[in-house]
Amino acid sequence: MILEALMAGAVGALLWLDRFQIFQIMISRPIVCAPIIGWVMGDLEAGLASGLLFEMLWLRRPPVGGYIPPDATLGSISTAAVSALVRTANGGPLTSTVFLCFLFLFPVAFLGKHIDVQLRIRLGNIARKAEAALEAGGERNVYRYFASALLLGFTVAFVILFPAILWGSLLLTELAPRLPPSVVRGLGFGFYAVPLLGTADLMAGLNERRYVILFVIGLVISLGGGLILGF
Repeated sequence: MILEALMAGAVGALLWLDRFQIFQIMISRPIVCAPIIGWVMGDLEAGLASGLLFEMLWLRRPPVGGYIPPDATLGSISTAAVSALVRTANGGPLTSTVFLCFLFLFPVAFLGKHIDVQLRIRLGNIARKAEAALEAGGERNVYRYFASALLLGFTVAFVILFPAILWGSLLLTELAPRLPPSVVRGLGFGFYAVPLLGTADLMAGLNERRYVILFVIGLVISLGGGLILGF
C-alpha cells in the first residue's frame, strides 16, 4: 500500500494547493477533491461518499477573513483514499467502511487547521521577501519565491497525507473484517447521521424566508429526481 499512499498523497497535495495558494477554482472542496482521489484509487463511490460527509459538515464555515476552519480538504482526501484501499482489500459495505474511515481520520482536519496557521505565517515571510526583491528590481527572483511557496505548501500537505493514508489503510484493513455485524450495521446508519447534522446546521443559518424557500425547492427537486431515477 506504500505506492498507493504515495500516489494519493501526491495528488491530494496538488489538489490541496487550490485551497488558498493557487487557482482557487474550488477543486479543493471535499465534494470535488475526494471523488478525484477515489477515482485515482479505483473507487469513485468511496470518494463521493467521503466528500459528502466533509462537505456537509463544513458547508457553512468557509475560510473567510481571519477565520480558519478545520481543514476539510485534508480530512476528505485521506478518508477517500483509505476508504478506497480498505474496500479494495476487503470489499466491505460502502457506507459502513466510509464512516469507519471518517471516524478514524476526522482528527486530520483539526491537525490541518493548526498546521495551516503556521504555514500562512511562513508564506507571509516569503511574500515579504518577494515584495522586497520586486522593489529592488529583481523581477526574476519573484518567480523563485513563488515556486518556493508552492513547494512548501505541497510538502506540508504531503507530509500530513502520506502517513495518514498509509497507517490508516494498514490499520483499518486489518480492523474492518474483524468488526461484528452489529457494529457494521451501526456504522452504516451512522453514515447518514452526518449529512443530517450538516443539513440541520445549514438550516439554522437560514435567517431569511427566501433562503428557506430555495432550500425547500431544492429538496423537493432532489427527492423528485431520486424517485424518478429509481423507477
